Amino acid sequence: MSTNFKGNFAATAIGSLPHTDVRKACEIMYTSLPEMPCWPQMPRMSANEDMCIQYTEGLPCAALQADGKTMLIDDVRDSSAALADFYDKYLKNDPDMFPISRDCAIGFYAMLDHLNKASKNNLRAIKGHIVGPITLAGSIKMASGITALYSEEFFDVIIKLLSMKAQWQFTKLSSYGFPTIIFADEPYLTSFGSAFMNISREKAINAMNEVYESVQARGGMTGTHCCGNTDWAMLMETKVDIVSFDAYEFMDKYLMYWQEIKAFINRGGYMAWGIVPTSSKINNVTLDDLKKRMDDGIKFLSDKGIPKSLIKERSIITPSCGTGTLTIEEAERVMSLTCEISTVMNKTA
Repeated sequence: MSTNFKGNFAATAIGSLPHTDVRKACEIMYTSLPEMPCWPQMPRMSANEDMCIQYTEGLPCAALQADGKTMLIDDVRDSSAALADFYDKYLKNDPDMFPISRDCAIGFYAMLDHLNKASKNNLRAIKGHIVGPITLAGSIKMASGITALYSEEFFDVIIKLLSMKAQWQFTKLSSYGFPTIIFADEPYLTSFGSAFMNISREKAINAMNEVYESVQARGGMTGTHCCGNTDWAMLMETKVDIVSFDAYEFMDKYLMYWQEIKAFINRGGYMAWGIVPTSSKINNVTLDDLKKRMDDGIKFLSDKGIPKSLIKERSIITPSCGTGTLTIEEAERVMSLTCEISTVMNKTA
């Protein structure tokens, strides 16, 4: 875990924007997130930019269906040769064998170009992102009828595929010499413990840890965003560095785990406060509203014995989720407010 990075309420984002102008999207990310930019996912440009399709290149026996939105793994036919080929590549431990193509992440390549040309004077970190293994495995169906989450062999393949995709991103982004953070986002964790996600705590933790460790072993930091409520204690038991939560809608649910939060921070963890709403509420919320919510949350943790100075050091500001489903005007307001609340919190907290 990094010891030289201080959050200090730096702003970053979850990833998606509704824009179809990739240069404009990169400019928004770079100007709104001056200390900790991330590259834009652009789902309105292509279905390939959907988070559950974007990172599936190289997944054996998988094919995009006719609707252009659904990935299916054919586990009915003999898959032994395809699996053997995948593991042969994986064991070479070469991230360049598992790239994310421009067709699936045009914003990633555009951001690299932007980083090459733009001033980097204000940068303190760079953020990348993939989908988490539980969410991807829970979203991809097998021809046999189950999801990949319940296939021992293909769940393992997905974990290892995403580990290599995370490493590949890390190698590209870390070349600029700044602390590099790779998020593995897990919206599917909102179903953890329900009938919709019947896997054990141990299995979930092990799956996420394998992805985190692949980045941490190279000197990077990791994060996971969950856009609803989940078993936050379980997530903080993993080796993740940053827990990202919807602080606008679910702060009270998250803070119920204050003892686990305290232990997480004491072992070096960070919080990413998703304080800027990514719903229609963005049209009416004010900077003062967000500041009050942040102050209330910080006071709660401070009253539980976590020093405010440590909270600041281990805090990042984000929108509550991606903005890909919003209008362009709403998304730009989200990004603008994210920048503003980050600046205010850094100066006053």
